[in-house]
Amino acid sequence: MAAASICMTCDVERTLIGIKPVRNRHDMQQYECPNCRDIFRLVVQRAPFDPDDLVFEEAPRQTGTR
Repeated sequence: MAAASICMTCDVERTLIGIKPVRNRHDMQQYECPNCRDIFRLVVQRAPFDPDDLVFEEAPRQTGTR
């Protein structure tokens, strides 16, 4: 969303500083202005979960002698 990323006071791009889950499959995104430190909060619907998107990787095994 373009409006959330621009500070209305300073006219600079805000930085995403946090995402927190809220009720009914929604997330609250928090944006902060790097100049005036104003916080903008935006509630958005969470993307649907697709188990096919999960990727599992094995940790590298250590080889060596004891």
